[in-house]
Amino acid sequence: MKIKILPIISALFLVVAIAIQAAVSYNREEKRLVNLIEDRMELAQKDFTYEVYDMYEVTDEIADFFPDFFEDTKELYSMLESILERFPDLYCCYVAFLPECAPEKGKRFAPSAFRECDNSVITYDFGDNVNYLKREWYIGALQSDDEGYWSQSYNDGDHEDPIFTYSRKVYNDDGKLIGVAGADYTLAWTEQMLKDFKPYDDAVCRLYSTKGTLIVESGNDDMDGMIVTEKTLSPTNMRLVIGVPKRHVFKTVRSLSLLALTILLMGILIAGWLIRRIWRDQENFARVETAKKLMEKELQIASNIQKGILRGKTQEIHLGTATNAESKKEAEVQAVLEPMHEVGGDLYDYYCKGEDLFFIIGDVSGKGVPAAMFMSATVNLFRSAVLRLQSPKAILEEINGVLSEQNPNLMFVTAIIGRLHLPTGQLQYCNAGHLPPLVDVTSSNGVRCLKEIALEPNIPLGLEGKFSFVEQSMLLEQGDCLVLYTDGITEARNKDHELLGMERWKEIVGGGKAPQRTSTTIERLLTEVKAFIGEAEQTDDITLLTIRMMNEI
Repeated sequence: MKIKILPIISALFLVVAIAIQAAVSYNREEKRLVNLIEDRMELAQKDFTYEVYDMYEVTDEIADFFPDFFEDTKELYSMLESILERFPDLYCCYVAFLPECAPEKGKRFAPSAFRECDNSVITYDFGDNVNYLKREWYIGALQSDDEGYWSQSYNDGDHEDPIFTYSRKVYNDDGKLIGVAGADYTLAWTEQMLKDFKPYDDAVCRLYSTKGTLIVESGNDDMDGMIVTEKTLSPTNMRLVIGVPKRHVFKTVRSLSLLALTILLMGILIAGWLIRRIWRDQENFARVETAKKLMEKELQIASNIQKGILRGKTQEIHLGTATNAESKKEAEVQAVLEPMHEVGGDLYDYYCKGEDLFFIIGDVSGKGVPAAMFMSATVNLFRSAVLRLQSPKAILEEINGVLSEQNPNLMFVTAIIGRLHLPTGQLQYCNAGHLPPLVDVTSSNGVRCLKEIALEPNIPLGLEGKFSFVEQSMLLEQGDCLVLYTDGITEARNKDHELLGMERWKEIVGGGKAPQRTSTTIERLLTEVKAFIGEAEQTDDITLLTIRMMNEI
């Protein structure tokens, strides 16, 4: 009798064990699935935030433009058009002035740049046709604080996709409110975003406005019987909802139950250990994959932010106003930075103040994100100091003092800062442990020679806050080209592990016919350096900065 009961007891024990295992598996799988959905939502928030940062940057650029535009409104339209060309997801940007602050007092004035369906950009004043004084984005911005106002999504008559607006107040130098700056974005990109972040093909993703209106969805199945998670995407308070069918949980649970049954037949203890190990590996793998994707996304954002810090690659320096027919091009500046990885530690910057051109080139010790952060800090310190100080020595010592104050990792920057007086060609410069610049000199009869500038052996920035730097000076003549660079060039290696070296670099700079434009010079230099490297990997950041004197002194 006992022998007959034993199989029944064993079967009941297995049924109870499988039922318990199935319940535990279901709860864990549901939790894992919810965590997966939440991870996708976090990635969606980062993508959304990245687009929002663009809108902040657009309105900041517009606000920083004032109050000089009334001297020439063409500059205002040119600035708006330039912004639209640099931000591909931006639909429209504009400034809506208070009627009492418009050029024609009491009339509406709203210059704007608008992207048409063929991606062309047009500029016009919509103040005559649109009573923006009653629009939500205009009233909301005036009633909000200086952080700005996010509008509800709405359909604009000129565009088939829903759009939303970020607007903020604009002040003049006296702190007087003069109008509202706005940036319009279409929501077309959100449809692709929802497709990218669906954890399964049969999942449903929906984006709702702050009023609960469905804006866009990916998958149109009913969400009844699904595992549903939602998140509010700040700062616009739009609501993202993701639903996953429960069959994905049951599918995994069934597989684990069959596996558990087989293992129970071989031994309950072995089965428990294996299941626990499988769960742990799955969770670790999902965590590692999510962390990897987040890190890649953050590195891409950091790379874009770092590129945005740098000035444009080419700039012609003029004296006099833009409307002065006798304005002369005194110098031409061109720069290029090619990082070894997504982010790097090389830096350059330049700024024209009055009749003086200030510039910096540098190389941060180390690689990766720490070097990129140190690089950004150095550029921002230079931009702040150059607005208040005149001599390269004073600028260099102020930057050095700040970098040395909190530097537990003993990071440092080799750099050269210079001040070029454009009418006379007088160059003042101060070195901080950087490589010596080269001057490509062209005489009046066309004969060229290359000179290496002698530098004082000052220490790099960030090592000793009270160090007194020695400033030097020289004179640049018409046609002279100042070439500054980092050690990513002189220490470049080819596939045979040969160094480019200083002598070969001098031959490259001094080779060929005298160029007529700096752009030709820097393109030739970079092309020849890359030709030397060939198929070998780039071993360091490569940075070049050239300044050519154009007019007679």
